[in-house]
Amino acid sequence: MKIIHTSDWHLGNSFHGHSREAEHAHFLGWLTEMLTQQQPDALIISGDIFDSANPSAAAENMFYEFLARAGEVVKGIQVVVIAGNHDSGGRLEAPAGLLKMHNVYVRGILKTTPDGEPDYEHHILPLSSRTGSEAEVAVFAMPFLRPTDYPAHLSQEEGLRNVFQGMHKSLKKSDFRGLPIVVCAHFYASGADICAEEHSERLVVGGQDRADVNVAGKDVSYIALGHIHKAQQISQNAWYSGSALPMSFSEKAYSHGVLLVSIGEGGEDVAVERLAYKPLRRLISIPSKGAALASEVMEEIERIPERKKGDEGLSWPYLEIRVRETQPEPSLLSEVTAALNNRGVYFCRMLRETSASSKRDEKESIDTLQTQTPLDMAKKIFQGRYGEPMPQELIDKFNIAAGLAEAEEKEQ
Repeated sequence: MKIIHTSDWHLGNSFHGHSREAEHAHFLGWLTEMLTQQQPDALIISGDIFDSANPSAAAENMFYEFLARAGEVVKGIQVVVIAGNHDSGGRLEAPAGLLKMHNVYVRGILKTTPDGEPDYEHHILPLSSRTGSEAEVAVFAMPFLRPTDYPAHLSQEEGLRNVFQGMHKSLKKSDFRGLPIVVCAHFYASGADICAEEHSERLVVGGQDRADVNVAGKDVSYIALGHIHKAQQISQNAWYSGSALPMSFSEKAYSHGVLLVSIGEGGEDVAVERLAYKPLRRLISIPSKGAALASEVMEEIERIPERKKGDEGLSWPYLEIRVRETQPEPSLLSEVTAALNNRGVYFCRMLRETSASSKRDEKESIDTLQTQTPLDMAKKIFQGRYGEPMPQELIDKFNIAAGLAEAEEKEQ
């Protein structure tokens, strides 16, 4: 059985205000080529197909057009789709009846029986090879679970374990017992390597949403995970395929692609191969590491190639700038924007860093504060933030501003 595992497409995402439609079209075009070359029996998409619960018509159209192409280039392919935390499970499932006719199986929400119990059988999908009619693996298609999907007294890890235990019991009672098990799920597995800065996965502070990957149970051949954007192996049989595109500047060093999974007869011989993908646009920073002075930033901008006439900018990189300030430079952003106006990049953000912390080492008494003039306080704040005395030019401007404010108060 040959399976391609992918996740976290985030269709409809905009990157710092820039549309990513061309990037997603490029990725899906590449994935179609991989399907054509590899001719897998199944494609598993482990959640976060869309970037929001209310995706645009263009994003939905892109998704359904891809599914149609997948069925054309790989005759008999089966596609398993689960909802992630960014998706609306109900909206994703809306066309499930129609999609099922084309071998696309969508599980967006945890279905329940009339008694209110989880309908485990609904989430067990037997898959066969493209050319055969006998089921060869059983897929546990489990969408992102929310607190309402399991008893209130359970933690998220306990809730996941409870649901997977129910699925294993249900499988043992079915006609597909004994088949190799493939788990398709969307959660934050303990031990996963994540970004220390920007959590575009929407992780819960303190890691309260983490769960041991073993919640999926024993005797599982492969666990196809989604949610964490960095592609990685979590355990002997559990993998994150990683996101289709970098979702923040903290992810600019991530590798991207999909996983090609081959499962031997009986489910014991499992091989995983990474199919690498190069995104249409890179993420770059000025400077490449740390922060630079404004003058150094402007010099780096001069080295960026100018826009060529007729260039639509499909492959221009995204740019962030990190400035180290020794004194306030209120006009710097407008100067940077003007300098980048004819450069072949998409400017995303400018982050400012100061040479010293603005926090005071010692607390000052109320009496001391009451005897300070506004200029004294301004000087102390400047010294604390920039690590050097306030320049005379700024002092003169401060005095002018203070004098104007005093004059206005007298007039009133």
